[in-house]
Amino acid sequence: MAFLRNAASVGFATLFSRILGFVRDTMVAAALGAGPAADAFVVAFRLPSLMRRLFAEGAVNTAFVPLHAEAEKRGEDQAFSDQVFTQVALIFFIVSALALLAMPLLIRVIAPGFTESGGRVDLAVSLSRITFTYCLTTALMVVASAMLNVNGHFTASAYAPALVNVVTIAGLLAAPLMGWRDEETLARMLAWTIFFGGIAQGALVFFVLWHSGLSLRLVRLRWNGAVRRFFLLALPGVVAAGVTQVNAFVGLVVASPDPGAVTWLYYADRVYQLPLGIVAVALGNALLPELARASAQGNVEAERTVFSRAAEFAAFLSLPAGLALMVLAGPIVSVLFERGAFNATDGAATALALAGFAAGLPAFAGAKVLQPLFFARTQMRLPFIVALTGMAADVALSLALFPVWRQTGIAAAAAASGWINLFLLAIAAWRSGLLHVDAMAVKRLPRLVLAAVLMAVALWVSRDWVEPWMGSDKSSLLRMGLLGALCGAGFGLYCALAWILGATENPLRQLRGT
Repeated sequence: MAFLRNAASVGFATLFSRILGFVRDTMVAAALGAGPAADAFVVAFRLPSLMRRLFAEGAVNTAFVPLHAEAEKRGEDQAFSDQVFTQVALIFFIVSALALLAMPLLIRVIAPGFTESGGRVDLAVSLSRITFTYCLTTALMVVASAMLNVNGHFTASAYAPALVNVVTIAGLLAAPLMGWRDEETLARMLAWTIFFGGIAQGALVFFVLWHSGLSLRLVRLRWNGAVRRFFLLALPGVVAAGVTQVNAFVGLVVASPDPGAVTWLYYADRVYQLPLGIVAVALGNALLPELARASAQGNVEAERTVFSRAAEFAAFLSLPAGLALMVLAGPIVSVLFERGAFNATDGAATALALAGFAAGLPAFAGAKVLQPLFFARTQMRLPFIVALTGMAADVALSLALFPVWRQTGIAAAAAASGWINLFLLAIAAWRSGLLHVDAMAVKRLPRLVLAAVLMAVALWVSRDWVEPWMGSDKSSLLRMGLLGALCGAGFGLYCALAWILGATENPLRQLRGT
């Protein structure tokens, strides 16, 4: 069906971007390690990245898509789009200007532990003032991406983040030629690559928008009913659709007193965000427009079918990915990051955090399927309350577990809050009469779980055979080859088991969305 084709297309675009992100992170880890400069850069990168993801994957898309469908019926879709574009751009400009002025205070709020570690605060402030200007390009890009999504053009916004990775990789490759070798200089260079990468991705999205015959203009401000509803829906959408991002930010705040913990959590988060990002971006971009269209037409059967296939798609990818990341956390982190200034101690600490995050991956993916049921009907209150409850649980558990388990406790708290969020969303959707799953999904979902568990057992046994050959003293090509073979064999086994158990008709077709 069309939804799955669109989701698969966006998923592959996101996969390409995330793979480039891994290359970038590997190079950054080798250059900066897990010292003060690395901690400062992570904070400087997290802050604008949080805003981009909240607005790009949360507020703008979830509020814009259903309201644009309503405006289109009235013939006011262009006027609505231009007003949203203008007012979002203005808000981002004001917020960015205030943040640049108040950055020293902002850094002490979001990373309170930095005040106890000499050098990290000043460097984080300096780097954040460079990277935060990235938000200005985000202001323009997010509405353009939403405009493309509602008109059936999904891949541009999924490919756009790859340009930030390309610019950063180019900067790291040029650094030795320019004589940039000390960690502080490299951190400043990386901050500038984020800024210029943001300009590049904004340019790509607007080029595709123009090439598609669409337009967005800065117009005179008008506070009409449609725009007012957009912002009323956008605010809870920030929280409801950005739970994983807010959880990661909470982890940064709690972990900041522990030298290195911020960096360990960042790299662990980056790894588990690969499969989650594919599912989240694919479903967020492709699922919401389909559900909004079906809801506007009152087509309950179409809603049920789209939701059921989306649940299968999310489970098909997130279940094996979550279990594989838990089982193979050590080898994955070792192969990806243990080189240069990033040593085996850093790798072991990062692997523990990765295993904790991975435990919540299926829950976060499931939430990305349930939330659009509410968003398509512009019902933001329930997912907003659920998201606040999940975040409160994350904060409480992070504070309780960090003194005992350090960075692993923060990751475990994020996973637990994800399952709480999913459970409460499912109850809310069921009680609201929105949760309808067809017979095919009821049959397939438990079988997907069984196939994923059997795959995880096989990976656990196989890991002990190949792990001695994946140590940091071995050839990089050998380590990468073995890890790739292990992951590929695991996924191949999972697909075969899913087919044998009747969880899917054809696993390759599931990925292609046909």
